[in-house]
Amino acid sequence: MASKEASTTLELEKGNTASTQDANTIRQERSHLFGGEDVPIYLTPSTASRLGSPTALAIGAFATTLTTLSISLMEWRGVTTTNVYIGNFFFVAGIGMVISAQWELVRGNTYGYTVLSAFGLFYGGFGAIITPAFGVADAYGQNTVEFNNALGFWVLLWTVLNTFFLIGSATINLVYFAIFFTVEFAFLLIAASYFAAADGHQAAAIGLKKAGGVFGFLSGLLGYYTLANLMYAALAFWPNMTTLPTHTNDVDHAANFAKQSLPETAQAWRERAKEVAQILAVDAAQRDIENRSPVKEVQLLKAAGLTRILGPKKYGGGGQDWSVAYQVIREVSKGDGSLGALLGYHLTWTTTANIVGTPEQADQTWKLLLEKDWFLGGAVNPRNSDLKITSDGDHIVFNGDKNFNTGGVISDATVLEGVLEGTEFHIFAIVPTKQEGIEFGHDWDNVGLRLTESGSVKIKNVRAPWTDALGWDPKTKLPIESVLKIPFTSLLLPTIQLVFSNFYLGIGWGALDAAKKWTTTKTRAWPYGGDNKEKATDEFYILERYGDFFASLRAAEALADRAGEQIRDLFADHSEKRDVTAERRGEVAEWVASVKVVTTQTSLRVTSGVFEVTGASSTAKGVGLDQYWRNVRTHTLHDPVAYKERELGRYYLLGEAPEPTWYT
Repeated sequence: MASKEASTTLELEKGNTASTQDANTIRQERSHLFGGEDVPIYLTPSTASRLGSPTALAIGAFATTLTTLSISLMEWRGVTTTNVYIGNFFFVAGIGMVISAQWELVRGNTYGYTVLSAFGLFYGGFGAIITPAFGVADAYGQNTVEFNNALGFWVLLWTVLNTFFLIGSATINLVYFAIFFTVEFAFLLIAASYFAAADGHQAAAIGLKKAGGVFGFLSGLLGYYTLANLMYAALAFWPNMTTLPTHTNDVDHAANFAKQSLPETAQAWRERAKEVAQILAVDAAQRDIENRSPVKEVQLLKAAGLTRILGPKKYGGGGQDWSVAYQVIREVSKGDGSLGALLGYHLTWTTTANIVGTPEQADQTWKLLLEKDWFLGGAVNPRNSDLKITSDGDHIVFNGDKNFNTGGVISDATVLEGVLEGTEFHIFAIVPTKQEGIEFGHDWDNVGLRLTESGSVKIKNVRAPWTDALGWDPKTKLPIESVLKIPFTSLLLPTIQLVFSNFYLGIGWGALDAAKKWTTTKTRAWPYGGDNKEKATDEFYILERYGDFFASLRAAEALADRAGEQIRDLFADHSEKRDVTAERRGEVAEWVASVKVVTTQTSLRVTSGVFEVTGASSTAKGVGLDQYWRNVRTHTLHDPVAYKERELGRYYLLGEAPEPTWYT
């Protein structure tokens, strides 16, 4: 068989360039195909991601060269001569892929560098074989048997190399695996075609060559698919292409948790939360970059039982108090701040009926939530105008809109709050989320807590029975004074304020843990400090910074736990008779305010300060270390902490407890 055929065969190996993923990222992001400006497969790139990804160029060169080559292998329209493709071999594929590979090396992507370099150099070598000026084919003269055998062995050995790339791609996703898989068959068939030609079986050789061309053509099409996804995802108009993930090594964590019973002790609940946090942390940075709606992650919280920790055991709840729930929120936030916040809001809303409803409503609400396994969102942002409520027979009707609502998009039910028309009285009610009258804006795109789905919502003619108006008499349509006109009703505010502080604290711990992993494995010692060390972990200032951060977080955690005990004791002492005094309520509120001040300051300092002990390379987008500061900074602006400090000053200096408001 002619050397032209050999050139055709060897091109197919280019399919391997489709895999640009680093081994570290393979472990982190198995379920995502391609996307984002940086191709989210890079766990720890060391160069600023805004410079763009080199992968699209390499994949484009791969797809173009391989597809045209495969057309000649299949002899479409009589094309069999491959010399016209020499430009592709040397320049488009050879130089383009080798250059791209070097940039992958700079980015820290060993796998991508190896694949692109190998096949870029391969194409250059193959171009030399079919270029007449190099005289490779002429060196064999009329000995076509030896020439075809040599080509067959050459392709066969490249098949062996491709096998290693194929095995590596099995943990990435279906598209990459399919590219290597089709290349593998193309190479085997083409190697066989050369051996058949050497043995004088020309008809079989041609058939094998055409079959190899078919597999090469398929690989080229997959390459174009990948190119489009890489390039257009960066332009933010490519449709979601994550319909082909393989989840090769994915574990169905939700299913595993569903098989387990709920924890029985506080320590067991903390351990369960820690396990969930570790699962969430694996791809938290990537999900944050993609602003991916946390549907799957909320299901994980449900399956692990964390959403029912405060519920009564008689209905399948965890039977724990708030002091344990706060610790669980904190633990989850270490792995994913957005999910910790969502869990915290959900748990707050689950206890709404306990605080502003009658005992009967509280019991009915828990029964409903736990039996249906509902996750709650809330449209209760007090900085917007209240929803307007009108009475319509046996129902109340909500209308209005909110600029923010947390978790509504992925919730099963939503807490609504508004003012009854013609009065100044507020009403809380829980309604199913999936109904025509609730329209989400899907416009949450803030710098932090990106996965909390906290965008706007429009409420139009959403109805609820008067019997679901928490703390109201459905017959008289008036608030029940013994329920709503007492200090106990205002406990929702310090309760949720301590939720905030605990996920700030968890995010701070998450940042410190992530920084520790980076410093101990990546950060290099500074060679120009005078007292030079071999390892960064021996440098004085790094040890000093970590010691300071560690001590600060520990102190904040101790204060948060103490405040959690205050909330626990408050509910334990007064839930039955609802007889809490304004003084006791104020005392607990100032414990909570103290935590808010300390955790705000500490979490902001730690999440920004970790970069001082990790180095410049840790600022790469794919590392994800920035998510911690962004998450804390976004929510700590929820209500200015300066007002908490003033509140505490008045409490300590003048003995004045704050008047209950939406934020105190």
